[in-house]
Amino acid sequence: MVIYEIGLVGLGAANSLFLLEMERKGLLDDYPVLVLEPDTKLTNDKTFCFWADPESDMVNQLKDLISHSWSVVETKEGKQSLENMRYYMIESLALYHRTRELLDSNHNITHVRSTLEEIRPHPSFIELATPEDKYHVKKVYDSRALLPKEVIATPVLQSFQGWRVTFDRNVCVPNEMRLMDFSIPQNEATQFMYVLPTATNKALIEMTRFDRTVLPEELAQHHLKSYLLAMGCGYEINHIERGVIPMSQHVEDHHSDPRVISMGSRAGKIKSTSGYAFKSMFEHAQELVQDQNPPRLARLSFAQRLPNRFAFYDFLLLYILKFRPQWGKEIFERLFQKQPAHEVFEFLEERSTLRWEVQMFAKLPIFKFLWSVLFSTISYVFSAPQRSLPLVVGSCVLLLNYFSPGTGNAAGLSVLLVMLFIVGIPHGALDGYITQRKSQLLPFVLRYLSMMLLVILLWTASPLTGLVTFICYSAWHFGETDLKEWGLSSTFLSSLWGALLLGVILISHIQEMNTVFLQMNVPILDLSPETVVLVTRGLILVSIILGLLLRSVPWLISIIALVVGTQLSLALSFGLYFVLQHSVTGWNHLKTSQDWTNKSMWIRSLPFSGGAVLLFLLVFQFDKNSLLEWSSYFLVFLSALSLPHIYFMSRFYQKI
Repeated sequence: MVIYEIGLVGLGAANSLFLLEMERKGLLDDYPVLVLEPDTKLTNDKTFCFWADPESDMVNQLKDLISHSWSVVETKEGKQSLENMRYYMIESLALYHRTRELLDSNHNITHVRSTLEEIRPHPSFIELATPEDKYHVKKVYDSRALLPKEVIATPVLQSFQGWRVTFDRNVCVPNEMRLMDFSIPQNEATQFMYVLPTATNKALIEMTRFDRTVLPEELAQHHLKSYLLAMGCGYEINHIERGVIPMSQHVEDHHSDPRVISMGSRAGKIKSTSGYAFKSMFEHAQELVQDQNPPRLARLSFAQRLPNRFAFYDFLLLYILKFRPQWGKEIFERLFQKQPAHEVFEFLEERSTLRWEVQMFAKLPIFKFLWSVLFSTISYVFSAPQRSLPLVVGSCVLLLNYFSPGTGNAAGLSVLLVMLFIVGIPHGALDGYITQRKSQLLPFVLRYLSMMLLVILLWTASPLTGLVTFICYSAWHFGETDLKEWGLSSTFLSSLWGALLLGVILISHIQEMNTVFLQMNVPILDLSPETVVLVTRGLILVSIILGLLLRSVPWLISIIALVVGTQLSLALSFGLYFVLQHSVTGWNHLKTSQDWTNKSMWIRSLPFSGGAVLLFLLVFQFDKNSLLEWSSYFLVFLSALSLPHIYFMSRFYQKI
């Protein structure tokens, strides 16, 4: 059986650049490479453009492929020099031709003209199944285009149509381009023209539209004809290119196996607000290819993989383009009106300084961006209620207590009690359905009960050990669930966040905890009020710093909810988090992954929920004086239920 070192799925720009980079590093002579690409790549289907310094490594490496460049940009405000930058164009056919030459000349590359049907991971290799055969590789680089339904589902689309034309007289200056000309009608969207001259009588004229709908063919033709007519000369259309680019910050890596690496649009290399991707794909190829044996995925630093302030800017603009696309013209025109063009391009390349960005936003229609901040925040909160429920309910409890002492506590506990039976207990009662087949139900129940018994025996032998163990695995589970929801994956961060949130809840209510400790023969924590305040504030501060470093809005919202909880009783503080955030989040994860409805989940959970409640009542009646009184007894029972639940939920999260 032949096992290729690398398998390339698709041979568009991303994988072509990756292959060329491997050749440059001398890696193609030593390792067998499989390429799956059904297309012959003999047509010029795209035009790749990018900004760069003429002396940059990218320009030097790709100079043979560059067909044209521009150093002057014309906007509504007039003509401006790009200073130390140029705008470059590469014809897709030139890149494909270079790649085909490499495929034909290198004996280590096997080119299969077929379509991938399925990727099947195996312990020692990845199987790539085509209609005709199966191939085995150690690592896959998947650059397949997003499915049409994935593109259409994107809230904002960048659609375009470009005409390559030859004019009947010399009307162009080859070194001068026109970007984002908003002189055309907007049609309740954001629409503009590009003019990229390639000779004195040749140019690429392109219309681009930002909107939730694709640019209609008839509309594009109408505006292109009108625009060319206004230039006052005859023309001949040599080539037409069109396309649709999803303008989305949500990039789903469709592969759970780390040996399958997403490329191009799948890897999020298209800048969401501009559609530019070629430069980021080139840089990605450099990151992936290492001067080592064999090539491997470059391990980017944690900070590099986090969203940055530019992602926030993109988010605000995308929200505007989604709900107020007619505002786009004013925003973009003022962007180029108030700043030199080369500085704007540095901003679009995410190389500008924070100081310059603050000055820039001051010159833009700031109220439109404040509108975006306000309504996107409201939308964000309501898109996932568990992000805000603890904060909202906790704040309402405080408010009610302020006007009528004790009223808020009673109302809050009532809400939590109802939600405990609706979501809290049922979300844990579904473990048997998500991990086991019906034939394995009895072994599952026996394993579950055995783990519960183990926990109870641990408490009986040493209440202190039982308590510490319970806090440790609960912290890890809470952190794992939250980070899964927030799009972060780290065992260390899961444990740290869980420890921080439980630390804030328990330390801030240490007097109530000490009452339980006394009932359980556990040593109390004799902390002064000043120490409690100091430790609680320290834990909150660390949590805030982590939330800011990770640039995670839901993390910060959870911290605010924890702060509110410090002003409430222990039962309310813990209940707000456990029932309204943790349980609701876990419930939604199960619902989404299993494609269940709320009704079907409640029906499925009923036998196990009822069994858990009945088991507690039976045990409680059996011996209520041996280990602890009711409140502490419930804590032991909760810890016994938690261990098997955490075990099966962790397996569930690993699968999804």
